[in-house]
Amino acid sequence: MSHPLSLPSLALDEWHAVATQRARIYSWFSGLYAAELTQAHFDTLQTGSAASLCDSLAAAGLTGEVARLRAAMTAWHNLPLARLELAADFAQMFLLSARDGAPPYASCYDDAAPQLYGQAETRMRSFLEHSALAVDARFREPADHLAVCLAMMHYQLIQPLTDTDNAVAASAHQQAGSLETYLLGWLPAFEQRSQSCATELDFYPALATLLLAFVRQDHAFLRDIADDAAQERV
Repeated sequence: MSHPLSLPSLALDEWHAVATQRARIYSWFSGLYAAELTQAHFDTLQTGSAASLCDSLAAAGLTGEVARLRAAMTAWHNLPLARLELAADFAQMFLLSARDGAPPYASCYDDAAPQLYGQAETRMRSFLEHSALAVDARFREPADHLAVCLAMMHYQLIQPLTDTDNAVAASAHQQAGSLETYLLGWLPAFEQRSQSCATELDFYPALATLLLAFVRQDHAFLRDIADDAAQERV
């Protein structure tokens, strides 16, 4: 499914506006997967801090996925221990048994040799070093953790572009390649595993479904931009 913002070409200011919104979405997902919800984070979600972001995703065509996530968050209002149940779900899915959960590490979905600190982790760590980046020392997780992969996309999106003829197309091509290399190869399997976890609440399974739908749509958008630019040069 193509992104509704897909156009034959985007001016640099239009590209920056779209990139800013996309960066916000990647950052939001990254934060939700980096750690269990603090009381402050839980409170802001309960009071509707994600409303505008969800509105944007729904307007982009992800209405069913957004509706499911919103329903999951609405259910919190009737549960006095909702945040504690969410913390238990986070641990069940992402911190405990890989057999019964949905480990948020790309290396765990390597068909040849699923394991922690596998080839995907080495590849991401190499990319980060090449980009003069590093996993925060306080985040004691492998470099191929889902939160890191999503934060990497946020980083790419906030980089300024020079005003050249092919700047937008080149950026779109690079970002599409990053999605293919660091996310799309394993995110569908992660989303599938998320649906089969025995969670008390639907928030994290619904979040995984929305994330996969968004990443696939974003990839299609980027490929449209890059492919259209390539055709114009022929």
